[in-house]
Amino acid sequence: MNLETKKTLDYYAGGLGMALVRPWVWLLGLFLHRDHAPEVRDSLCFVKMLGGGSLVIAYPALLGLRLRHPDATLSLITLRGVRPFAESLGVFDRIDEIDDSSAARLVASALRCLWRNLRVDTVVDLEVYSRLTTLLSTLTGARNRVGFYLESVFWRRRLHTHLLFFNRFSGSFHWYDAVARLLGVEPASVEQCRRRLRERFRPGSAQAGAPRRRIAIGHGCSDFARERMLDEDQWSVVLERRLPASQPAEVIFLGARDDRPLADRVVERAAGRVPWVCFRNRCGELPLDGSLEVLASCHEFWGVDSALLHYARLLSLRCVSFWGPTDPATRLRHMADLEEEVHYGKVPCSPCVHVAEEPPCRGDNVCVRGLFGGGRAPDSIWWLTPGSAPCRAGRRSAQAAK
Repeated sequence: MNLETKKTLDYYAGGLGMALVRPWVWLLGLFLHRDHAPEVRDSLCFVKMLGGGSLVIAYPALLGLRLRHPDATLSLITLRGVRPFAESLGVFDRIDEIDDSSAARLVASALRCLWRNLRVDTVVDLEVYSRLTTLLSTLTGARNRVGFYLESVFWRRRLHTHLLFFNRFSGSFHWYDAVARLLGVEPASVEQCRRRLRERFRPGSAQAGAPRRRIAIGHGCSDFARERMLDEDQWSVVLERRLPASQPAEVIFLGARDDRPLADRVVERAAGRVPWVCFRNRCGELPLDGSLEVLASCHEFWGVDSALLHYARLLSLRCVSFWGPTDPATRLRHMADLEEEVHYGKVPCSPCVHVAEEPPCRGDNVCVRGLFGGGRAPDSIWWLTPGSAPCRAGRRSAQAAK
């Protein structure tokens, strides 16, 4: 199923399911009088369906819980695409995977995951927007069900036992840390996280005669909000400006198989312009763990808002990142000893990811293009009109208003 189908299913099926179970949850609460003290006992289950990068951002909270409760069973319910990210963190005892390749498989695998996590002591729903994960968390029958709410708390009230406010315009790491503190645990320090990751992904030794400067490129991201990405022209500009002839370098593109064509185009354009650079396209060649071993052996990371950036920051690489539809202040935890460049040009419609159902530019990412001198002025952002293509706000705003 594609992302739009999943969102539609989540909205309608999740909303109906929540409406059906809410009265029963309320009645059971009246009779059972369960102890809802927010503490970790024997088992703790997390639910996270989309966004491997969010798990990396939440790593200090997850590791803090793991270190504080080494004997508790920590499990995760997730989709196939997020599983490698969860495995890379090394904090979960069990990962239960939901197969979303079809509606029938989704239902069958969700029921299996539910069965395996019935009566878990505490479940933490890390999805902020999903209705189906709220329903799944409720049906586990957990003593404590922790989740987030946005502007309105109504649709999750009584289904979750503990609700934490999630401010989309503040750092998401604050709210993940708040979950750990609710459960009586301080998040792990950045240094603890860094040490654990470097133990898992030991940097490989550089080959004899290899260039001194080794740079990893994370040009891709998930299917969600691909407006975050730079195109081949923009990456060519970055490489030409930042790779002087006086500093021979090795540049390694990392990512999934779908990221390989763009990397090929970037390399083709840049190879003739910066011949002193050795380019390697490793997209699709390595599993995530292999990519992280390569990343740990690099000196620098250049990329967009993606999971690789958050790994690179925890690994203490020098980071250069480019932002547009997401605000770096909502994703980047302060790290005092990190050498970092963040490129973000605020435009009126940014951030739109996690705020609007559909980006107002419909893929014409003016926020990213503005970093390279190709964006429109603030009075030329796009407006959406029902049943029509986007129209520019300067000339046609009056017509759009009609």
